[in-house]
Amino acid sequence: MTILEDDVRAALHAEAQALRVPERPALERDIVTPRRHQQPRWLIAAACLALVVAGAVGLALWAAGDPEPVRVVVVGGPDTTPPGPVVNGWVAMDGNDGDLYLARPGEDARRLDVASSDTADDACPTWSPDGTRLSFGRLRGSTDTASSDAELVIVGVGLDGRTGAPTVIALDGFHTDPGFDPHPCASWAPDGSSVALAGGGEVWVADTHTGSTRRLPGLRPTDLEWRPGTDELAIAGDIGPNRAAETSSTPVTVYSVSTGELRTLGSVRAATLTWSPDGSKLAYRGGENDSDEIRVVDADGANDRLLTHDDRPLNGIGPVWSPTADRIAFQRRIGAGERTKVVLVNVADGNETVIEPPQTDGPNGPESWYPWLVTWSPDGTTLLYSAWSHLGGGCCGGTAHGVLAVSADTPTNVTVLTDTMRPSLSYEHQWVPIQMWGRQPG
Repeated sequence: MTILEDDVRAALHAEAQALRVPERPALERDIVTPRRHQQPRWLIAAACLALVVAGAVGLALWAAGDPEPVRVVVVGGPDTTPPGPVVNGWVAMDGNDGDLYLARPGEDARRLDVASSDTADDACPTWSPDGTRLSFGRLRGSTDTASSDAELVIVGVGLDGRTGAPTVIALDGFHTDPGFDPHPCASWAPDGSSVALAGGGEVWVADTHTGSTRRLPGLRPTDLEWRPGTDELAIAGDIGPNRAAETSSTPVTVYSVSTGELRTLGSVRAATLTWSPDGSKLAYRGGENDSDEIRVVDADGANDRLLTHDDRPLNGIGPVWSPTADRIAFQRRIGAGERTKVVLVNVADGNETVIEPPQTDGPNGPESWYPWLVTWSPDGTTLLYSAWSHLGGGCCGGTAHGVLAVSADTPTNVTVLTDTMRPSLSYEHQWVPIQMWGRQPG
């Protein structure tokens, strides 16, 4: 035994004796049943202290010349939200060329290397809540019509962008309605154990570990949103029988994965919605023929109130609650075309901050960008635009499509992640989740 080990053992014994808790008077047996095999508190305290000291010894040995430990990301286990500050990770993008890409501000977009991607068509990537896994839709047949060979692929992604072995969930019978892209687009449950997707008049819920699926028929939702901290999925809106149809509001339905029960959220009717980060409130708006307003309601359907109203039409994918809980982002149409700008509304008082279309240096002068969809970075400081350039005129006829990071508080601070690829657009898919920007594991 070394001198260091002797000192550590002596220190542990002394501290354990000092931390020993005196016996407490016994409670009435008919009130509390003693736990079997419960260890004395002083042993628990000593064990905790042993872990701390062992960690200190390990650090000392590492400083003395042991190799740096390797970070291991376990793929396929349950997701847990990392403690500590949130750090922005990779942005996952659909290159609209059958491949997926990863990007970060200050780095060029790189192709995501996943087994079998060379022989398949991949699209619509979304991150698990803990930022370690990426899901995306895969087609092995024709992409021109509704396909019956759709798959959901889940793959672990490291901090360096490398991928592990993919897990493939077969979606037998999955298809989208006429006019929509046939790729499945999945949204992750808060604990990462399930994903939800919409297609063909059904909502699908898949277990990410076993691959088993459940189907909720008779639903063509315009939005699916998981309530934070629960296994509850809010289902809202009707997208219509085809891409040309107008979206409409429906009663908000809440599905519980654990119980299999469906319930309505009070009298709330909505087409798009977003949960507050703590899951206590829901912000929502109606369909294309409803009034242009955003409302907020408690999670039980009570205390419905108006947050903002405007005579100018709202557009985009609906309201998106900031991870910092204080603001909600939404898109407002400019004029009669498809150009939009982003508006941030304070949840507390309804005050609005309008962000005009960001500009970058183009080949012939300033180039304006208009978002198809917008969402937040995990730390709530930055807005992620999936956008098109106005250069060239008209709707969608700009010379560039790309992904931009725009500072929420200093909108002139713009970083173009890519302007050489056309990312997946919200109107092309039957439903698009907004988990493009993943958090970095703690």
